[in-house]
Amino acid sequence: MSSFKPKLGDGSIILPQARVKTIMKSSPDTESISTDALYFVTKATEFFVEHLVQEIYESTGKSNELTYKGLADIVQKSDSMHFLKDMVPRKITYKEYQEILKDKENSDLY
Repeated sequence: MSSFKPKLGDGSIILPQARVKTIMKSSPDTESISTDALYFVTKATEFFVEHLVQEIYESTGKSNELTYKGLADIVQKSDSMHFLKDMVPRKITYKEYQEILKDKENSDLY
């Protein structure tokens, strides 16, 4: 058993641990979650979000605005974010969608 005991409420974490625990429990493979595991998964998630925001900030010319487009661009361009591609797709217009469908229909004919 670990001797590490996080001090809840001391400002060391920002994300609500109850919500993180709910997400973790949604996995059918998860039976129980220790306090240490919950703390470290929460902290790792915060570091990941911080890293993602920093990547967006640097890629958008250090704009002070965080947008879905900036997030989608980073996810689509970065090999390390490949696992998010299906969850954070680039937005396309209806016209672009129609063109994609038309191209697909044409390629299916050949």
